[in-house]
Amino acid sequence: MKKYMLRAFILLTLFPVISCEDILKEEVYSEMTPGNFLTTPEGKLSILYSAYGNIQLRGFWSYFLSTNTSGEAWNRGGSIESIITPLTNFTWNSSLEWFNNAWNTPYAAIRDANILLDNTESGTNEFNNQLIAEAKFIRGLSYYYLYDWFGPVPIYATSKLEDFKLPRSSDEEMRAFIEQDLTEAAAGLPPTQPQYGRATKGSALGILCKYYLNTKQWQKCADVAKQIMDMNRYGLVPAYKNVFSLANEGNEEMLWVVPASPQAGHNIVALTFPTDYPLPQPNQQVFAARSYFFDSFVNSFAAGDTRKDLIVTEYVNTAGKLIKLLGNDQSLSGKYEFDPNANGAVQGNDIPVVRYADILLSRAEALNELNGPTQEVIDLINRVRTRAHVSLLNAGDFTKESLRDHLLQERNWEFYAEIKSRQDQIRQGKFISLARARGKNAQPFHVLFPIPIVEINANPNLEQNPGY
Repeated sequence: MKKYMLRAFILLTLFPVISCEDILKEEVYSEMTPGNFLTTPEGKLSILYSAYGNIQLRGFWSYFLSTNTSGEAWNRGGSIESIITPLTNFTWNSSLEWFNNAWNTPYAAIRDANILLDNTESGTNEFNNQLIAEAKFIRGLSYYYLYDWFGPVPIYATSKLEDFKLPRSSDEEMRAFIEQDLTEAAAGLPPTQPQYGRATKGSALGILCKYYLNTKQWQKCADVAKQIMDMNRYGLVPAYKNVFSLANEGNEEMLWVVPASPQAGHNIVALTFPTDYPLPQPNQQVFAARSYFFDSFVNSFAAGDTRKDLIVTEYVNTAGKLIKLLGNDQSLSGKYEFDPNANGAVQGNDIPVVRYADILLSRAEALNELNGPTQEVIDLINRVRTRAHVSLLNAGDFTKESLRDHLLQERNWEFYAEIKSRQDQIRQGKFISLARARGKNAQPFHVLFPIPIVEINANPNLEQNPGY
């Protein structure tokens, strides 16, 4: 107490001889002080890991932005029903809080990446060169997400701007920036990394392949997919269920995942299973909200398709009663198993972003758009179908148009619960028509989400997407 009284006495004594401005002026020191924090490998890695943490999208919001807007799944119950219902019914607006997540999370990663790029000199050593490549991967991936959800957005290419209230970029500028970042990242990244979860050459090429696919740059998509195939580092895991098992994380099929742990994971499993579902361990928890598949989807699988085996169609509840899910539009995704080390509702299952099956089907789709159903296209699809133990396709049975439709269905079977259905439907021009077929008042402008109203209010140069 005497120490604080002394400090107050000194300040009062000095007050007559120094200005108010001098008293209030404070020199702030931190680990990020220029010339210290960002000049050390440890400091730069801390910023890099912060960037990775921001771009991992571990929250469940990104999952439902795809599954519910595309009609892949529907939800009931829980406190988030008021948020999910507008997504399901196409009644969302710019105040929906998950759009804030979709905007702020990538931009936080972009901020971190720009800090690294502004404070790391290229060509000086291998550590710096790889750091630059990883930062460009994170920035390119972040803008890819933003472009997917909102269309062209403001491009911040440096952390040293005096004015951060930038207008939206043009579509051409946006595409060129994403392509350049991911291409340069792929050129500078190593094939493997010492830490799991850091980007590799295959990660950057995988995201670049999907970017080309979703922007309908067919030849570039086909070429990058072939480049990945020629690396001979990736392949299909023989058993479909093992692609997603906790014991097999980091397997040869994964080019890029959202890595998770019970300490920093997701709630997708907890938001899928009902409260009377028998949990394997007492440390696990589920919420009141449930996520269901429609019967039409579950029944669309061919007999013997092993991909269907990961869908729960019935269970015996905690009261010993058999609950029939199929027949009531209530089948559950069992793609992500219950984590024995779960922290309550938080699970440690990695969520695939790009896997090798996606590369094969992406090349097949691109080549079909370029040349129609050639034998190479059919062979690529059949590699995925062989693993699923379903009959093989014949080129003579398809036109370009009918194979395009089949590829959308094949992707539904292969990638359910992997945050791809909205992208796939938009790319093939069916997002709005399929929603209308479900009775939703979907309009063409719904292919993009609204920029959050708080961002519009904060930046007078930011123009809202049409329709909102």
